[in-house]
Amino acid sequence: MRYQDLFATASESLLRTKSRSLLTILGIVIGIAAVILMLSIGQGAERYILSEVADLGADLVFVEPASGDPTSGPPSPFIEQTVNLDDLEAMRDSGFFTAVSSTLYTSVPVTFEESTEFLQIMGTDELYLELFPAELRYGSFLSPSDIESFANVAVLGSEVAEDLFGDRDPVGERIKIKTQAFRVVGVFEQQGSRFFQNLDKQITIPVTTMQRDILGVDYVNYISAKIAGSDIEEAKEELRFLMRDTHDIDNPDGDPALDDFFVSSQTDATETIGVIGSVLTILLSSIAAISLLVGGIGIMNIMLVSVTERTREIGLRKAVGATEKEIQQQFLVESILLTLFGGLIGVVIGSVVSWLVGWVLVRFFLPNWAIVVPIDAIFLAAAVSTIVGLAFGIYPARRAARLNPIEALRYE
Repeated sequence: MRYQDLFATASESLLRTKSRSLLTILGIVIGIAAVILMLSIGQGAERYILSEVADLGADLVFVEPASGDPTSGPPSPFIEQTVNLDDLEAMRDSGFFTAVSSTLYTSVPVTFEESTEFLQIMGTDELYLELFPAELRYGSFLSPSDIESFANVAVLGSEVAEDLFGDRDPVGERIKIKTQAFRVVGVFEQQGSRFFQNLDKQITIPVTTMQRDILGVDYVNYISAKIAGSDIEEAKEELRFLMRDTHDIDNPDGDPALDDFFVSSQTDATETIGVIGSVLTILLSSIAAISLLVGGIGIMNIMLVSVTERTREIGLRKAVGATEKEIQQQFLVESILLTLFGGLIGVVIGSVVSWLVGWVLVRFFLPNWAIVVPIDAIFLAAAVSTIVGLAFGIYPARRAARLNPIEALRYE
């Protein structure tokens, strides 16, 4: 039998049972759409996180408290806070860095007149802008004297200023952070987000004031530094030696498990995120693949039912000269057509849903989210649907081909 006849016969058979054919391919449609959606979300999340990390700066190093585990991650309230302003001064005196700045975060109520909001407060110092440049819309940034004198001054993010003061210049106005009154000395231009923090919904105050008057602590969450040379790995190693000396840690072998701090850079964060993104994509794809497996089993079951229903037809075909190979080919083609058609619908639905999910995330939740409709996932879907058709169509096709024509013609 010619291939065009095979496809014509298989298509005609499937069109005779439209409802059953559509229900049969539903599992494949869901599976393919799920694979594309999951890959889209995984790749979008990875690109989003990488874009947040990219703003950190390739020439910056960071030191933060750690439990001895070099992969402990970002600062945690459950880890002993061991990084303080003594470490900051030691880093500035070392000559390894052109700028060093400390950072301390908290979230507290902020009040202006009758309006109260729960906002993130960042304590830092006058060198912050040398590490993370930003423009000021009004006023000025923190000065060295503000840090030394524990001044109650604040620089507002653009959204905070608009929420509290509207369009007017708030410099000179007073706001209350917890129970302390602070004078506004500046307002940032719009900055967006960095490492998952909305900088426009943030208030910046002197780190010393934050330690003494807001939190009552003597530590900072982390210290950022811009390296003086071009070798980031050498700078990180020098910083480790410096921190061990400052913290009186005897660690001649450089074992990270003995340190109470963790030194990192943008490169480390990027590598870690890349690994996490790959694992996330594999996990999501594996979950979606279950739908494909279920869809394939559904196709096999329906094809077995079809073999039973068409037993007399198969017997008649064999009686007039159809070979086992031709019968087997016909049922295989039917399975492949079902999965290819289901794959095509799944690709369309998966691509549209992926784009819609990305659009919703960008529009309402994460402006920097990357809308991704992975082309490789589309080609993968086409290949997988063909393989599923072959894999789950072989058994019903072979069963149909091996029917005895005499017994098949007698079948009621």
